[in-house]
Amino acid sequence: MGTGQTLLTIGAIFILGTVILTTNRSLNDTSAVLMHSNIGLEEVSLATSIMEEAEGKAFDQNTDSNAVTSTSQLTPASLLGQENNNPNDLDDFDDYNGLNNQGLRETFQLSTGTYVVLTRVCYVPSNDPSGPASTTQTWNKRMDIWVWNTLTPDTVKMSTVYSYWNF
Repeated sequence: MGTGQTLLTIGAIFILGTVILTTNRSLNDTSAVLMHSNIGLEEVSLATSIMEEAEGKAFDQNTDSNAVTSTSQLTPASLLGQENNNPNDLDDFDDYNGLNNQGLRETFQLSTGTYVVLTRVCYVPSNDPSGPASTTQTWNKRMDIWVWNTLTPDTVKMSTVYSYWNF
């Protein structure tokens, strides 16, 4: 084999090595993107599930079996949360307040890792439901949910507003 053939062989091996490394890097990048996409989808799914579950409950412990006609009959803003600290006894919307803060840490083990959920329920004024929390009772409660996977720095935050109507 001559010098020209040797150089061609070395060049071909170099090009083949470059192609293999580039393909391997692309496959690794694609796997990382897919994993982050799956994590994001599971975070959104968990937040949505909690919101839908909470919206199926009574607006307030005082509206569970009776109608109320004044906001003063609702649970005071400072007392929103579970009445008995039993994570299995979520019977009204504001019971979901501070699940993580009250020692009732919500963690979920799924195929892509461990997810942590933090919830906050607060009264909000009807003219600005996405604004700051109200310190007094109103006919509207907002639930903010943060969900994150312990493997990634990303956090999903979702909110919903639940209103009480009395006719």
